[in-house]
Amino acid sequence: MRTHLTDLILWQTLAIFLLIGALLGILLGLLLIIRPQLMQAINHAANRWISTRRMNKLIERSISLEYWLHRHHRPLGILIALGATYILIHFGLLFDKAPSLQRMTAYLPVQMADGLLDALVLAALTGGALALWAGLMLWLRPSLLRGIEEEANQWISLRRTTKVFDVPRDQVDRFVLNHANKVGWLLLLGSIYLFFAMFRLLV
Repeated sequence: MRTHLTDLILWQTLAIFLLIGALLGILLGLLLIIRPQLMQAINHAANRWISTRRMNKLIERSISLEYWLHRHHRPLGILIALGATYILIHFGLLFDKAPSLQRMTAYLPVQMADGLLDALVLAALTGGALALWAGLMLWLRPSLLRGIEEEANQWISLRRTTKVFDVPRDQVDRFVLNHANKVGWLLLLGSIYLFFAMFRLLV
């Protein structure tokens, strides 16, 4: 349970973080006003292009587990069925709602906590029933799961999705450098206000 001391520590941490951000904002604002050329050089050095294609190659490797699963289908099916049975017994018969609801009401309103707890129990029971069915099929008749496997094993390439991220967008940088003086003053004034606001909270 969160205490007043924990809240105080969290607020102080946030205030210190914003205070450091305000100091950096003041520094950047002054650089944009006084030496925009230096800011342009820093921006050029910091803007290194990182392509996602190398990461995609690692993600898009095909890993096949079907042979291993079918080879050890009996022990895996028994383990899944036992785990699912435990979930069904725990949430269906042994679960005591009152203590869990009491703990949740410390963070959420009673009605919301009650509804959320019911949804969690229902999700656990549904998942347990599906896992029990899958475990029994894997244990006794793994051939029945082949159709589901073939339907589920559809290759989805991430290349088309990540192409959107592999396009450089420097509109903001160009706007800031073209209006360095105005942006610098806005950043400076905003950062000074934030600095004093956070300083008052900490003192």
